[in-house]
Amino acid sequence: MNHAIPHRLTILVMHHDPLLCAGIVAALRQHAAFEIFVDDIDALRSDEPRVDVIIADYGQAIRLCDPAVRAAHQPLAAARIMGLTSNDREADIRRAIEASIHGYLLLGDPLSELIEGVTTVANGVRYLGRSVAQRMADSLTRASLTSRETEVLRLVMTGESNKAIARRLDIELATVKSHMTAIMTKLNATSRTQAAGIAATRGLVAERVFEPPAPLASRAGLIASRMQLA
Repeated sequence: MNHAIPHRLTILVMHHDPLLCAGIVAALRQHAAFEIFVDDIDALRSDEPRVDVIIADYGQAIRLCDPAVRAAHQPLAAARIMGLTSNDREADIRRAIEASIHGYLLLGDPLSELIEGVTTVANGVRYLGRSVAQRMADSLTRASLTSRETEVLRLVMTGESNKAIARRLDIELATVKSHMTAIMTKLNATSRTQAAGIAATRGLVAERVFEPPAPLASRAGLIASRMQLA
């Protein structure tokens, strides 16, 4: 793919972890095609240069996928969003894709993918890191749980018995057992406990507690607001 760009890319790095943020900036500074800023979006002035790509943690990336949020900060109006996160479960990735995130990378992915991802999304093409793409490809080969099976599995994960589940969902005990058989078959599990563990690992039921979003006020201890790293 041709990653040629018509101008020097302006990249805004927004990550809740100061050390990780500094590492991202240090890595990107080595590339002359990138102009790097570290900032909070509420500190941006309307006369700032247009931002091409925002590299953000999961929570901020999801938030910034909303065009209305970016439109409230003029330099970000046309920015593309690259999520850089440890959230590696199917449900996390799927949620980001459904929110129309432009790029998704996992912490620990090669630096070359960060560079490739930034230039790719800046050119208007969605980018998934190779490990992310593999996870999603693998998920397509697995049978999906029905909404009722998901309800049953959620209750299993809270420790409910089949009888309790039947009462909670107002269904027959035999129906619960049928759902459990289907769940274990689809998850390739041999027990309720294993099924619950697989569901938790893949994020099929419970929502993960997302990375805390960066505060909207200036970050104490972080690089000074609007400081350009040349």
